[in-house]
Amino acid sequence: MKLLQTAVDENFMITIRNWAEDVQKSNCAALFHIYAPYDRKDIKDDLADVRKVLMQEVPGVPVIGCSATGEIVDGHMRSNQLVVTLTLFDDPDSRVEVMAYCDEERDLEDAADLLERLESVQNLKGIEVLTNARYERLETVGAILDALPEEIELFGGVAVGDDVQQSFVFADDSDYIADGTAFAFYIGKDLHIQTNRMFGWKPIGYPLKVTKSEGAVVYELDGKPAYDVYNHYLHIQKDERFFYNALEFPWEVQVDEETKYIRHAKAVYEDGSILMSSNIPRGSDVRIAYGDPRRIFEHTKRTELEVKDFSPQVVTIFNCMGRMLFWGDKANLEVSEMSKFVTTAGFSALGEIMRYKRITLLNNLSIVTVAMREGVAIPRTDVTIDTLTDDANMPITARLAIFINTITEELMEKNEQLNEMLHNASHDALTGLLNRGAIERIIYETDERLENVNKKWHLIMIDVDDFKMVNDNFGHQEGDQTLRSMAKYLTYQIKALRNVEVGRWGGEEFMILLPEYTDSEAKQIAENIRRDMVNSGGNMAGRITISVGVTSHRKAESVMETIKRVDSLLYRAKSNGKNQVCSDL
Repeated sequence: MKLLQTAVDENFMITIRNWAEDVQKSNCAALFHIYAPYDRKDIKDDLADVRKVLMQEVPGVPVIGCSATGEIVDGHMRSNQLVVTLTLFDDPDSRVEVMAYCDEERDLEDAADLLERLESVQNLKGIEVLTNARYERLETVGAILDALPEEIELFGGVAVGDDVQQSFVFADDSDYIADGTAFAFYIGKDLHIQTNRMFGWKPIGYPLKVTKSEGAVVYELDGKPAYDVYNHYLHIQKDERFFYNALEFPWEVQVDEETKYIRHAKAVYEDGSILMSSNIPRGSDVRIAYGDPRRIFEHTKRTELEVKDFSPQVVTIFNCMGRMLFWGDKANLEVSEMSKFVTTAGFSALGEIMRYKRITLLNNLSIVTVAMREGVAIPRTDVTIDTLTDDANMPITARLAIFINTITEELMEKNEQLNEMLHNASHDALTGLLNRGAIERIIYETDERLENVNKKWHLIMIDVDDFKMVNDNFGHQEGDQTLRSMAKYLTYQIKALRNVEVGRWGGEEFMILLPEYTDSEAKQIAENIRRDMVNSGGNMAGRITISVGVTSHRKAESVMETIKRVDSLLYRAKSNGKNQVCSDL
C-alpha cells in the first residue's frame, strides 16, 4: 500500500496521468481523496474540473472528498490549496467502496439498511465518514453502526464551512451534499487499520453539572449562567476575543464512566449562555481543561510511538480546526512530527470522528490518526522517536496547573469520603433506605414547611407479617433478604412517586412520608403496596404479607402524636388478622 498526493497546480494533469499508469500496472484497488479549501473563491468550479479529470483519466477508481482547511501535503498543512491523494493497494484481495446519502427523511431507515448490508460484508476492516450532517443525525447513525463488531474501525471528520461558505461532502459523481455523509468502506483479508485519538488537555478544578442545555447551547452550569465559569475563574470577557481566549480552556465533558470528550466554546450570548463546538447533554459533568502546549505535544509523541509500532504504510490525519487555531504559527508542529516516518494525508476538520470502546464519538480539539497497512507489521528500526522528559524547562504555568489540579483532586477525594460518611450516617446499612433518625428528621422538617402554607401530610407505616417465623425457620440470612426485597420495591415503586420519602423504622418496620397528597391517594398507595407484596411471589419462606397503617397529620397536633397514631393503626391491622390496611382517614 502506498499514498500519492499532489496539490492542484500547472502540473496536475501530468501527475494524474502518471498515477493512471500506476493504477493500471498494479491492477489492484485504489481510492482518491479530494480536500477542497472551503473559503477559496469559486472552489466548486475548480473542484468540478478536478473531478472531471479524475473520471476521464482514471475511470473506475472511487472518489470521496469534502470541504476542508489545513490540507496536508508532504507532511505539512497547506492553506488555500486544492489537494488530491491516491491510495494504492498492493493486495488483490483489498478493495474500497464509496457511497453518499443525504435524505433526512430516510436517515434511520437508510442507516439500518446500511448496517444490514455491512454485516454481510466479509473482511470489512474500516468505515471512513466525511460528513456535515447535523449532530443529532450523526449521533443516531453512529449508534446504529456501533452494532458492528468491535474490531471494525470507524473514523472520519466533519467538513469545514461557515456562514458564508457552506460545507459540503461528495462521493464519486454525487452532487455536493450540504447536509449528509459520504462513506468509504475498507475491505480486505490482510488489511489492518489502527485508530488513535490525541488530546493532551488536562482538566482542572471541580466538575460542574450541566443543569440546562439545548443542543450545542449550554445555558446553566450548577444552576448558574454558563458564562460565569469563564468570568469568575478565568476573567475572560464577553468581547471579540472570547473565542480565542476560551480556546485555551475547553471543557472535558463526562457523560458516563466510559465516555469523555473535549468541547470548546465558540461564542457567548447576552444571557450568559455559551455556544459550544458540539452538543453537550443535560446532566453531564464538565471540567475546565487547560491547554499546555508542552503536555499536548507530549501526548502527540506518545501516540506517534503507538502508530510507529503498528508499522503503517499510510496514515490519514483528521486534525481539529480549533486545535490548529490554538497552535497559531506552530499549527504544523504535530502534523510534521507524525509525518517523520510515514506518508500522511488529511485535513483540519470541524470535528473528528472515532469509534472508541464500541461507541462512535465526535471529538473536538483532538487529532484522530488512522494508520493502515497490508500484510504483517515490519518494524522500523531506522526511526527513533524521543519523548519530552526534561521537566527542568517546564513552563511556570504548567507547574501552577499541576499544583491546582493536585489540590483539587485531593479535595474531591476528601469530599467523596465526607459524602460517603454522611450517607452512611443517614442510611440503613442493610436496606439502603433512610434510617430512623433521618426519616424522622425529614418528617419534622416537612411538618414545619407545610404548616406555614396550611397543607397536610400523611404517614404510611408497614410491618412484615410473621417476620420472626421467617428468621426462626429459615435463618437470619433469608430474613435479611426479605427486608432487602421489600426495600428494593419501596425504592423503585414508591420513592419514585412525587416528593415521597421512605425509611426503615426499625426491625421489619418501614415508614413512608407523603407530603401534599389527598386522603384517597394515601389510602390507595397503601393498598397498592399491600397488594403488590401478596403478588410478589414470596421467597423461601413463602408468600410475603404486610400489615399497614395510614393516617394524616392533624392541625394543632405534634409530629410525635401523628407517629404514635400511625403505629397504633398498624398494630390494629395486625390484631385484626394481618395482611390488611387500617386507616382513620
